[in-house]
Order: sequence, then C-alpha cells, then structure tokens
Amino acid sequence: MVASFGLSFVAGAVGFVAVAVIYLRYRGLDPVQYVGVHWPTGRDLGWVVGGYVAALALVIASGIVLTALQVNPETTNRAAEAGLEQPALLLWLVPLSFLVIAPGEEFLFRGTIQSRLRETFSPTVAIPLTAALFAVLHFFSLTGGAGGRFVAISILFLPSLVFGVVYEYTDNLVVSTLLHGAYNSTLVLLVYLTLTRLPTEELTMLA
Repeated sequence: MVASFGLSFVAGAVGFVAVAVIYLRYRGLDPVQYVGVHWPTGRDLGWVVGGYVAALALVIASGIVLTALQVNPETTNRAAEAGLEQPALLLWLVPLSFLVIAPGEEFLFRGTIQSRLRETFSPTVAIPLTAALFAVLHFFSLTGGAGGRFVAISILFLPSLVFGVVYEYTDNLVVSTLLHGAYNSTLVLLVYLTLTRLPTEELTMLA
C-alpha cells in the first residue's frame, strides 16, 4: 500500500520533469541553468518563510470567507481519500512533498512555464497565468462535483500565486520548491492530526 501510494506521486513528478526537460532540450537550453537551481542564501530562506506565512494566510482567509458565505465545497483528492482509510499514509507525504512532489511541480510550472511566459510577458501576467494553469491541472485529481472542484482550485490559485512571486524575486527553483514543500506538508499534517483525533464514528461518516 505504501509503495503504490508513493510510486503514484513519483510517477507524476517524473512525468512533469520529463515534459519540461524535453521542451527545454528541444529549444537547445540547459534545463538546470534555465530554471535556476542555486544553493539558497539567507535572503532566499527569508523568502521561504515570508512566502510560507503569506500562502497559509491566504488559504485561511479564503476559508473564513467561504464559511461566512456558507459555501462548503464537497470535494477531496486521492491523498485525503487514502488517509481516511489509513491515516499513517499521510505522513509519507511530508518527505514526498519536499523530495518529489514540490520539485516536480515547480520544475514544470515555475521553472519552465513561468520562465517561458516571462520571455514574452511581464511578471503581472506570467505569474497569474502560471498559477491558473497549476490550479486547473489539479481539477482532474479531485473528486466530487464540478462546483466543489472549482472552489477548491480557486483556493489553490492563491498559494500558487505566492510560489510564483517568490520564484520571480529569487530566480531560484530551490526556494520555491522549499516553500511549496513546506506548504504541502503543513496541510497534510493538519489533515493527519484531524483524522487521528476524530472519534471512530465520525471517521466512518467521512469515509
């Protein structure tokens, strides 16, 4: 179960990187130099911390707004569904987020797509366009009705904007990857803590 769970994310990340590398090689570009991979400086780590706080704040604020509007999107994803059956699986998503998921997604979206868009457009255009593509892609990994999925990806658009801004100002894929990994891990751990502290009968109702 753990192996198949992890391999599904590894396969997705490898696919993202492969698409990006093939495209960049086609253009005669060095993938590592193009996306910008550098050891993070103290300033870079400051961007990670600031971006992490901003991303979580935006998601919390959107949650408050949805609650006030009495909007409850009935949707979930494959990780959450697996977590309902076996919460311990969610803990594997923490290392996977830093080592596999975030690097793969950042390499394709921020490192390749956003950088390519920046060759033609300004940051105010390239960053939102990339964030929108990133969010829309996740539409297909969600379950539930289209309305709930749309709300979910609308929320995901917000932290994705932060990832893009941080990458724009640091020009370092390592920085946006660390930020993305920390953000994902926080959400996963919150879900894990919620599931492991709910009474058994409530977990049954959620399944």
